[in-house]
Amino acid sequence: MKYNKIGIIGCGNMGGAIYRSLQSRKIDVIGFDPYLDPKKAQGMVLESDWSQFQKKADLLILAVKPAEVSKTLRSLEAPKAILSVAAGIDTRILSSSAPNGSKVVRIMPNLPILVGKGALGYYGDKELYESLREIFSPISYCLELSKEELLDAVTGLSGSGPAYVLRFIQSLAEGGVASGLTYSQALELSIQTVIGGAELLAKELEKDPDTHPEVLKNKVTSPGGTTIAGLEELEKNKFPFAVISAVKRATERSKELGN
Repeated sequence: MKYNKIGIIGCGNMGGAIYRSLQSRKIDVIGFDPYLDPKKAQGMVLESDWSQFQKKADLLILAVKPAEVSKTLRSLEAPKAILSVAAGIDTRILSSSAPNGSKVVRIMPNLPILVGKGALGYYGDKELYESLREIFSPISYCLELSKEELLDAVTGLSGSGPAYVLRFIQSLAEGGVASGLTYSQALELSIQTVIGGAELLAKELEKDPDTHPEVLKNKVTSPGGTTIAGLEELEKNKFPFAVISAVKRATERSKELGN
């Protein structure tokens, strides 16, 4: 089904990112957010009347806080096609809160959709899948999930993951500063190193889907060299364990939010 106008409820960090990515592609979009500071709207068209907003939008992207989801859906005046970004709020709650006849899909995008490099998992009413992919595939890798429970893992990994990557970049830069580089030099080198490493792995996976990151890591690691010395420090400080634990804890938190 073709949806002519997309409405975004909640235009904060994620809702605003989705809005701007759609706006930049000339997709007809409108927002509703009575709590948003007008100074932060930055070109977004926001409808102030809730009833008028619903009449104008025929597909809704729900990007409010998890605690506000049920209340928001119960206030809808007619059945709608709904894509929900809310972490931890399952399709059972979404369907029971929305008007009878509504179709719902849970999605978990991440902030890099702003630059067309997002990652998104989704699960719900399959008849909305085609529209979802039309909206998001130009700006995000889209992963259809076989079980809804896996969305919590997507939340913990790719939903929260950009924060882990940004913290890693900052740590790389601080290491460069500690070793004599200026902060601006170290930050630029850190950003390019992360981009380059990720793109190198992606290219290798295109050629051979069985390529393991460790294979490429070993190409950088010479016997008795600088890289192995650095890797030894990462292992000593339990870097792999810390990253795994971060994803698992964020996944658990997603489940807690649903309760």
